[in-house]
Amino acid sequence: MTRFPRPGCWFRFTPTDWNFIRDTLALTERGKEGFKAMMDDPDAVPIILDNDKLFDAAIVSRKAAMLSPELFFFLVVRHSLKEFGIKEIAVADYMAVVCADFGCTPTKGPDDINHSIDSLYSVDYLEAIENASRHHKFFLHVQCANQFLVLTCLYPDFLHRRAERRGAPDVDYYEQVVVSHLDAARKHVLADEFAMEETFEKVAECFPPARRAMNHTVREYLSLGQ
Repeated sequence: MTRFPRPGCWFRFTPTDWNFIRDTLALTERGKEGFKAMMDDPDAVPIILDNDKLFDAAIVSRKAAMLSPELFFFLVVRHSLKEFGIKEIAVADYMAVVCADFGCTPTKGPDDINHSIDSLYSVDYLEAIENASRHHKFFLHVQCANQFLVLTCLYPDFLHRRAERRGAPDVDYYEQVVVSHLDAARKHVLADEFAMEETFEKVAECFPPARRAMNHTVREYLSLGQ
């Protein structure tokens, strides 16, 4: 069973993350003192994280190595989606958590993340979904959507090369896989129990342009073992 993404990736930030945010945004000692009080307000945190100085400091100034995967990917995803006019913070939050949970880093490429890509849509896998209990079927849909969310967003060139060499499906096909499985998960009774129904719906609706936004940022700024 996949680790289930939970909203609010900032609840998983490390002390180093918070120090990075503070030192980037609070330029005076007085500002740093007031920063702690702002961090205690959960409504203020998403607003603070929207500051473009954080993306510039982490990615453009090459300080990403010190950050947790959660903060790194939130800054990357949120910046990318805003550039393409996708304002829903819940979408960026979900996608950042998924990328962080799959363990993607500059030293880990798509073969490490996706060692079973060739068998994912085999008869065995389709039978697993068909024969799974109603409860487990939900998690299989989420796992499938999340795996291909990571691959299509962060490793499009890998999928392109694979399609050219082997006639395998290309990025557009797997993009629709993400959408269809998120939609299936949204309609499951457990989506309501986990309070994820609205999030699944928003991510599915925004995913095609969100994927293209992420592809642009990956090619422009990042090196992820392509």
